[in-house]
Amino acid sequence: MSLLLAKLIICNIFYSTNAQTFRNDYLWAESFKTFYRLNDIATDWGQARKICEAEGSTLLIPSSLTEVENLKLLISNMKAHFTAIFIGVHDQFAHGEYVTVKGYPIKDTILELLWAEGSPDNLNNNESCVVMTREGLLDDRPCDDIYPFVCKVFGNETEYSEDCYSFDLGYHLNANGKCYKYHVEPLSWHDAYLVCQAEQGNLVIINSVQEASIVTSFLGEHITSRSPDPNILYVGFSDLMFPYQYRTIHGQSLEEAGYASWSPLKQDLTTDEPQHCGAISRTGFLKVTWCDMPAMFLCEKPGCQECAAKLNTTKP
Repeated sequence: MSLLLAKLIICNIFYSTNAQTFRNDYLWAESFKTFYRLNDIATDWGQARKICEAEGSTLLIPSSLTEVENLKLLISNMKAHFTAIFIGVHDQFAHGEYVTVKGYPIKDTILELLWAEGSPDNLNNNESCVVMTREGLLDDRPCDDIYPFVCKVFGNETEYSEDCYSFDLGYHLNANGKCYKYHVEPLSWHDAYLVCQAEQGNLVIINSVQEASIVTSFLGEHITSRSPDPNILYVGFSDLMFPYQYRTIHGQSLEEAGYASWSPLKQDLTTDEPQHCGAISRTGFLKVTWCDMPAMFLCEKPGCQECAAKLNTTKP
């Protein structure tokens, strides 16, 4: 099949004049009423799952043999040196019992028909995650291997928030005109940054004393969190670029951003493991901590200013 013909077939399957609206980086497949995104930047299975969930979708679970045939055309667009993509199937809970990321066993489903010859074999007792090859066959591979992946969401599962200009209904408009989404499941600062980016937002940047109060109020609602340190949440600043020069993820100094309130108790930064990543405590003071320590975090994105004005006028 010529490259041009393959591209024409892909366009016919994954584009439509009747396409529904979702994120701009997803393709609409009219025949399956489904949105797909091929992520050509490879990562491990766990990170792939997190990215899809952050985008409001799910790591690919094929629903039919016809869909698999069409997905083979989609993944033909990925870089030639990649032989497979991660999909949303694993046996990390019980060896040999493969389930989807939604918790459903694949036994007696069409997925069982797709195993490559000799698979799954759990080579070296270290293969708990599943890939789909360019041929549309399944194989078990190590979860920390690196592959591209496809995210998927059905059209009837998408809803749009006019308040936050977003298909992610986890964002809620505040009277200050920003939309926030609180993540109670702790991640490293780096992963928190990536999740917010995947949601088309950013790790929260505090711009005023008033906003600091809003941000810390989220901590007040989650006093019983099982986070390693339930008294902090990650925010968008660090000194990862230059030591002790604390800047927001948008490059501003904390003073330029509008909030630079540190605890009067001097923090000991002379530890064996450097502390570089920004957080805020329940008391509203900024601090830095270890970037790899999992913590709760807050993402933000611009909201509807007119809607925020209405929120202000309806306050008692």
